[in-house]
Amino acid sequence: MKNEWQHKDEWKLSGKGFIVQVTRHSVGSSNYSLDEGPHRWAVYAYIYPQHPYFAEIIGSDMCQDAASAMPLHGGASLLRRHVNDGKECSIQVGADYHHLYDDHYTHYETKEDARSVFTDAEELFNWLQERAL
Repeated sequence: MKNEWQHKDEWKLSGKGFIVQVTRHSVGSSNYSLDEGPHRWAVYAYIYPQHPYFAEIIGSDMCQDAASAMPLHGGASLLRRHVNDGKECSIQVGADYHHLYDDHYTHYETKEDARSVFTDAEELFNWLQERAL
């Protein structure tokens, strides 16, 4: 059996105590929708302990007020606490672009095609930057 490497594109923008990341990867054909393309986009914020908003996020429930307040497409669909050597080093909060009525995003192959995803990422970056002051 031959191993198959999976490719993922990433773009990052660093702020004071946080990073906003946009990712894109491709999947095989969908069994769910004929209108769905192969591309999957997501926007994530990595919030570090030195950022004031880090303390606002309690536990791992992505439906909590602190996660819901973040400007994310369709609301948070991921909240993950990252630990290194027994210490929390970041909280990852993000959203994918693969919800109901999001089929058009699955056809965006390039950064230029997905300009609206990057506009959302910039809004998230600005939101976190305002809270870092």
